[in-house]
Amino acid sequence: MEYDMSSTGHIPVRSMQWGYTSTGLYAPIPTLQYSVSQTLYPATLEHTYEQLYQQYLVPEGDTLNMEPQPPVAWGTLGHARGSSNASINTNPQATPACTTVLPAHMDDLANMLGSVFKGDRSIEAYKFKNSVAELQGCSIGVEASFYLQRMIDEPPAHEPLLPALGGEPMGLRHHIEADLDHWKEHGIKPVFVFEGQPTVGKDTTTLKNAQEALSETNKAWNNYSEGDSNGAVKQFGLSGSAQGSDFFPILKDILRSRDLDSVQAPYSACAQLAYLEGLPTPYIHGVMGSQELLLYDINDVVILPPSPKDWEDKTLSALSREDLKQKLGCTADFFHDILLMMGTSSLRPFPTLQEPTIISRQPYQIEDAATLLRTSERSVTSMCTAFNDVLLNSDPKWLDNYRKVKMGIRHCVTITESGNYHINNFDTVTGDNYEYLGMQLPLEVFTYMQFGVAGARLTNNFNFLETIVFPTLDGVVSEEYRKLVTEQLIAIKEQAVGLISPRVHRAFKFKDITVKYWFDSSLTTKLNRQPQPDPNIQADTWGVRVSDLDQQAKASGLRHGTLPFALLSLDDKKFSAKTVFKGKDSQAKVAGLIPNSEVLPNALWRLLHLRGYVNDSHGLTSWGTALQITYKALRPIIEKNDDAHHVAEAAFLAYELLRFDNLNTRRQHRELIGGAIRGSEEDKASCMLIGRTACLLKLRHSENGYTGPLSKVFLAYHSLIKATREADRDLLEAVIVSMGLGNQLVREQKPLEELGSSLPLGVDIDVGLGIAVKTFLDDCVKPEMSAEEKQQARSDYAEKKALLPLSVDFEEDLDVAFRFFDALHEGVKTLGKEISESDAKAWDAAKDYLDKRR
Repeated sequence: MEYDMSSTGHIPVRSMQWGYTSTGLYAPIPTLQYSVSQTLYPATLEHTYEQLYQQYLVPEGDTLNMEPQPPVAWGTLGHARGSSNASINTNPQATPACTTVLPAHMDDLANMLGSVFKGDRSIEAYKFKNSVAELQGCSIGVEASFYLQRMIDEPPAHEPLLPALGGEPMGLRHHIEADLDHWKEHGIKPVFVFEGQPTVGKDTTTLKNAQEALSETNKAWNNYSEGDSNGAVKQFGLSGSAQGSDFFPILKDILRSRDLDSVQAPYSACAQLAYLEGLPTPYIHGVMGSQELLLYDINDVVILPPSPKDWEDKTLSALSREDLKQKLGCTADFFHDILLMMGTSSLRPFPTLQEPTIISRQPYQIEDAATLLRTSERSVTSMCTAFNDVLLNSDPKWLDNYRKVKMGIRHCVTITESGNYHINNFDTVTGDNYEYLGMQLPLEVFTYMQFGVAGARLTNNFNFLETIVFPTLDGVVSEEYRKLVTEQLIAIKEQAVGLISPRVHRAFKFKDITVKYWFDSSLTTKLNRQPQPDPNIQADTWGVRVSDLDQQAKASGLRHGTLPFALLSLDDKKFSAKTVFKGKDSQAKVAGLIPNSEVLPNALWRLLHLRGYVNDSHGLTSWGTALQITYKALRPIIEKNDDAHHVAEAAFLAYELLRFDNLNTRRQHRELIGGAIRGSEEDKASCMLIGRTACLLKLRHSENGYTGPLSKVFLAYHSLIKATREADRDLLEAVIVSMGLGNQLVREQKPLEELGSSLPLGVDIDVGLGIAVKTFLDDCVKPEMSAEEKQQARSDYAEKKALLPLSVDFEEDLDVAFRFFDALHEGVKTLGKEISESDAKAWDAAKDYLDKRR
């Protein structure tokens, strides 16, 4: 079943359509057959998922087939090369054995993290190979998250120190480009499908996996503190902390530059891929991704992401569901259950499989799951009863989670060719479908996800009415971190929710949204659904048109749609007064803003207004004035390198951290490795403050993985930066989504895509430059040196590259970091009583410390 959104015909899957409501506002129009209110209040539907589970999800009897099976072919790839039934033949000598030999440490990764779903090696042992030439001329749908995960977990793109630095892999863009060159060379077109809203259980599974990974990174830090650098590097690489989905922006940017198609799934990318492969009109001819695709209604074959070795050998590997079923001797339902028992991205593995006293072969294999299920009358419920003691100790809710996940797969939600929702097997959807499908948001909101205007982190607040603060890379639960995520950022989250909830189904105004925390399972926070003042009333006063924007940009010499322009333009009192929206009458509203020229400038002003840098009269507050002074000082730096160091965003985040009392010389955490150790207490405090500001800036580095010193104290500080940046990014996205739901912007696909790709605050910056600046000031230069000696120290550090052998231009990066601190100090001096006198003196002392070492 699908929602009929309009009657104007079909449009490309990358787009959608809107309709008019009776109020004249643009919004999706669901049919009466399945309305929003039924999702929120589904009591009229007859059964619950637990009741129907027994009716149609319990596996039927299976048979054990030990007969030799024929070699596995690619199988039928839907509509391959012009024929809807075309098959791609395989070499008759092909075998299902795994022929790719992985580096030893990657085998360690698979063995050590058997409970972390990144592709199960026991199933991949059944893969077969075939010539890549057989796919020439085909379009292959690719599960983006697994593609990236596979790439960052295995050489040559694997960067073991990524969990110790934060940020993005330094060589990932290069490796993606190189891989896509191979696709082009062999005449294969990839169609990447990106994950949308988390499906039921996914956030909980991600949380537990991240907690396990954190214990491994702690071992790596212990190795590092004990002087075992090689052991630390290996352990960091094995931790599994990096998530492929975190790097979607990099892949999307590359796809845009190459004009390659992509699809944003509303929920599961696997479900969307299965839908696309099954279309009667050719769109993709096969699917590539994780074994989780085997759970969905694909034709048969799942192609695995190729490695450089695969391209060199001109072969690709794949799994065949039919072949696996034959070799395991089981029915489709039985196979479905043992795959779920093995663990998915939404369900942890069945706990008994990880018990060495029961399953002596560890890591467990898919055959072990099949044996357990067979010995329990082929019933997952009976199996859970038999091993109830294990479940009680390990995962008491596993059976309930299993049922929800299975129902979520059976009734998976996808986007159709015409841009409508489609719910699989709608006729048997149960009354409590919100338990496994989540709440229904307007389709328009998911369309903004497609354009990159909104992210799943924002919309997830409404999906299952809860959001999880996931573990940090450092795992340090400091007093300031706890206060930041449990108190200070809550106000920003409430503003984001308050912008959207009044403009979707009214029931969301009365639903509690709960925030949970990785470091304390008993701690929860309820978001205030109606914050005061009303964020929409404040935001809707901004509706500046492009003619005024262009005129002010020309006068100031700045490009509108940037944070510096947003602050510096308000220094012009006449222009500031013109930015206050004045309609023809009291009922007039902002409308018709153009996405690629008017939406972003107004969205940034709204962000600054909501965050307290601009007042209700559109004048600058004391914080806004300080940030404006900093931007004036930074303007030459920003313009010189096209803001390669992300200076504009860094300045905004610096003031956010200042307001949260987190950018100062206090709380240095000397119990953590990597802080300043030389000079007086004041010297060490000053060095740490300068280093903290440098952590906001991008270190220019070659496309190889990082080589250099590490700092857990700066990694802990990175967690404060990242949490703040993500909250502000969510608020910015909420501003734009609210504009769309309020009929304030023009809905055109191309401009909206350009808007999504231009939004700031989306890049996670590593701590590389912060470490380098701290190390230089603490180890390489002394105040008693002459000016010539100090310059020589800088040149030696840069030219010899003793600590950063792969940096691009460290001397210039160092200069940018110093001038960035100077600019911040200029603004801080104007804050007066906004900060304490002791903090103001600490900033002055740090400026003096830096001047003596330039």
